[in-house]
Amino acid sequence: MRLDRTLVEILEALASGGVRSSYSISSHLRQRGIAIDPRTVRYHLKKLEKMGYVRRVKRGASLTESGAELLRRINVFERLGEFTDVIEFNAYHCTFDILRMSGTVPTDVAVIDKSDFERAGEIILETSGAEFLISNLISVADEGEVMDSYVIEEGKVAIAVISNTIFDVILRRAGINLLPEYAGLLYWKNSPVGIRDVISYSGTTLSPGWLFLKSGLTSVWGAVRSGEGYLITAIRSLSKHAVEIAEKEIERAESRGFGGVVYLEGFSQNSLNIPPGVRARLVVAAGLNYLAPLIENGIRAELRVNEIFLDYREFSSPERDL
Repeated sequence: MRLDRTLVEILEALASGGVRSSYSISSHLRQRGIAIDPRTVRYHLKKLEKMGYVRRVKRGASLTESGAELLRRINVFERLGEFTDVIEFNAYHCTFDILRMSGTVPTDVAVIDKSDFERAGEIILETSGAEFLISNLISVADEGEVMDSYVIEEGKVAIAVISNTIFDVILRRAGINLLPEYAGLLYWKNSPVGIRDVISYSGTTLSPGWLFLKSGLTSVWGAVRSGEGYLITAIRSLSKHAVEIAEKEIERAESRGFGGVVYLEGFSQNSLNIPPGVRARLVVAAGLNYLAPLIENGIRAELRVNEIFLDYREFSSPERDL
């Protein structure tokens, strides 16, 4: 059955906002040039619920997996390279200030069953000491609580970590625009050794790091426990004229508890087999590496990569939250 534009736009609104009320959806539709009131939205939601594409809840409605799958099929060609847009959106809209250590930060979030939380906590605690993490801080939300606009479902717990996109945010504030190029699979043996595989951001509709993880190609847990494994990295390019400024900003970030930078052209000893180009390259271990051991240990998780902004003050040490 082919859906008309209004129904598709309602699904889009739910996809971008978790649980949303009819008033919130009506406002979203007006911004998209469709003027319908909340009552009419509720009428359309009933139709979509009968089709199995939305789920009516107390606070409004949310997208079902069938609805999300339908949207992916409808928008597949328009979505090529969309993850680059997600990164740029994060860089422009996160408000984090490294000097004040305040503002919103981009996150990677794992939503898991509450029955797995104790085991997940043990894994996160052991992973928290890894030297390749962006930050070892986490934020935890229980069922019914809200992360940004995302409501945690009944029987679920969400664990948020800081995304590597924090470096896009920090460097942009210093006047440096990073261009997302690839996600790379990095061989790690107590330190970075070399990039084995890459996925271009421009040729996929999904997070390339998520693809590496879901394909079973990572072994972050091995790197945590034995010092050897394959990690997810984000490869960015920047103007060669900005490398010295980038180095200073990275040093500032590291002095304030951020990490994960494994290569910056002109300053790193190991080239990681990255050929020189017109632009310099920066390689950062993905924030997703903090959550990867959960998946690698068989814990089922819904991953939300660079979708949720949280205030930096909501993060704390895993020893306190777990």
